Amino acid sequence: MTSSGIIPRRRRQWIPYELHLAHEYCYFLHDECARLLVEYEEVEAHTVSVTFADKHKAENFENLAKEGAIEAMRATGYAEEARKVILNTIKMAMVSDSLHHLYEALQCMEKRKFVVAFNLLRKPLMDSLIYLSWMLADENAFYQAFSSGDPDLLTNKKIGNIRREILADALAQTAVKGVLSSETIYNLLFTSTEPDGLFQLFQHAVHLITVGRPEIQTTPENFNFIFKSPFEDDIYDHAYAALPIILLYLSHVVLELFDRMKSMEKGAKQGFAVRTILGFRMLGPEKEIKEVQGALTEALSPNIQCERCSHQFVATRYNAVRALLTESFRCSKCRCVNHLPLSYLFG
Repeated sequence: MTSSGIIPRRRRQWIPYELHLAHEYCYFLHDECARLLVEYEEVEAHTVSVTFADKHKAENFENLAKEGAIEAMRATGYAEEARKVILNTIKMAMVSDSLHHLYEALQCMEKRKFVVAFNLLRKPLMDSLIYLSWMLADENAFYQAFSSGDPDLLTNKKIGNIRREILADALAQTAVKGVLSSETIYNLLFTSTEPDGLFQLFQHAVHLITVGRPEIQTTPENFNFIFKSPFEDDIYDHAYAALPIILLYLSHVVLELFDRMKSMEKGAKQGFAVRTILGFRMLGPEKEIKEVQGALTEALSPNIQCERCSHQFVATRYNAVRALLTESFRCSKCRCVNHLPLSYLFG
């Protein structure tokens, strides 16, 4: 399988060759979410402005705010603005925390420190992803639970029974609703009997001994992962069968949550969807890969050419991946690397 060049070759040397693109695709999704986060932080899209009706109300707020801005907003009649502040703050902080964990996990995968990687992945994928999905699926229900003053309403024990519903409702509001299945996402994360799932890997990475469920039970005279050779590739095959699916879903949940804070330009949002979805299809069967190559050649070749030799763009497998993940291509004639602002083409 080809790679995109998004990650230097030396960093890919310990990843099985056939999984290079899957690993790079996961990095690409992380980087796109990080870019959104930085852009929204820079324009302070998460902030909420309040215009007070009169001077008296402004002074009253200022006095009350010494004890807490949120309670001051509620006390002065700005409960809806307080709600937006809370939700926006959660979104920004939780996405940031998740991306930190994902980045370090992918770094660990490159060094074959897979036990550490699964420890890092468990929090953003089994916990944060559900809360982010809940905010997208049913913002009112999430906010009521969060603002109730009872943390028990937010525990895994409480929301475990509605995870399927949360994932299904959130997925339905994204551009990948026709690409992914909420049942697949649920099974990959929370079903212990799922052959390609991450649940067993997460449990074994976190706990030296696991009992109870036969499918995750520690084998006799063993500790989970302690005697596992880091040079065996089966863990990587397992992980990268699931991670591109989960991270594609996560990236679109983040996109929609941020779009609620401040509407994105239509072209930028469409470009995000096209690049992430077609990039995912480049990990699929040969037929899908050929379809993506054909679609890119047809769409871009008439108008995109090499800056050095004027040769028209051709979506070879390498160039298709490179165009989608790095917004560049390598001329098939003179080998010159050209910038290809794919996202801007949708503006």
